[in-house]
Amino acid sequence: MVQRVIASIGGIALIIVVTAGCGTGEVDPGYQALVEQQTSEGQMPPTGQLGVGDKFSLRVYQEDSLSGEFTVDSSGTINYPHIGRINVAGMTCTDLEEYVTEGLRDGILRSPSVSCNVIEYNSNQIFVFGEVESPGGFPYRSEITVIEALALAGGSSERANTNDTKLTRVVDGREIQISIPMQDILEGRQQNVMLLPGDVLYVPQSAL
Repeated sequence: MVQRVIASIGGIALIIVVTAGCGTGEVDPGYQALVEQQTSEGQMPPTGQLGVGDKFSLRVYQEDSLSGEFTVDSSGTINYPHIGRINVAGMTCTDLEEYVTEGLRDGILRSPSVSCNVIEYNSNQIFVFGEVESPGGFPYRSEITVIEALALAGGSSERANTNDTKLTRVVDGREIQISIPMQDILEGRQQNVMLLPGDVLYVPQSAL
């Protein structure tokens, strides 16, 4: 039996076709490795360098006046209190934490604790293609999941085989492909996983 299920995830209406009783019972070892990575590390690997349009937060412990959200301007810089213009293009969040920490140590704070978190990677995208309502590229944001990405693409079509969704990712310069059990994730049988900038999801057509 085929059903169209409508759900709201992150404020986005998601429409996905669900076929009763068609869970595969088997999962790709690559998918299992992604789940284990998230579970053991509690977070995703570093998501790369900052670029124009990216939005991120800088938090300095117990220093609200030095904390806030920033967007990288067209020159690749931000304006930070006391330090001034910082050329952040090409930096990772770790690089920026170290830079701001050193800058604040220079006559501002004795022992600053600085944390950086990317809110939205507008200079990077994720891509969703195949049997979805609105295929294309979408701005990456921190900790976006495969289900949220499917929602951004308008959900799956009636012809979709969501449990055979493919995730393509470049790791250490090599392209890998992982099968994602999207339907099982939606129905709570498998765990949701997060994406990285440049990831490509492809939802194939059902053979039926």
